[in-house]
Amino acid sequence: MQKITNKQYEEYRKLIDDREHGRILTPDGLRFICSACNFDPTEIGKIMLENLAKLQAEGAVNMHPRQEIDPEADKSVD
Repeated sequence: MQKITNKQYEEYRKLIDDREHGRILTPDGLRFICSACNFDPTEIGKIMLENLAKLQAEGAVNMHPRQEIDPEADKSVD
């Protein structure tokens, strides 16, 4: 039987915690959001980004620890 590392176990526990506190978007949840927006991609995107900003402001959402932030990404390219 294969064993997991402590780090893998911690990530698994975080996943379980997120699931238990409703922080994981399920396929049914996504269908509900799309249906509520009449399947309009612009409206869906607007709602998702507004909620992401709200969750980040509350500290409920963080960047994935291995994901790097690109400081050049926000600068417009002319």
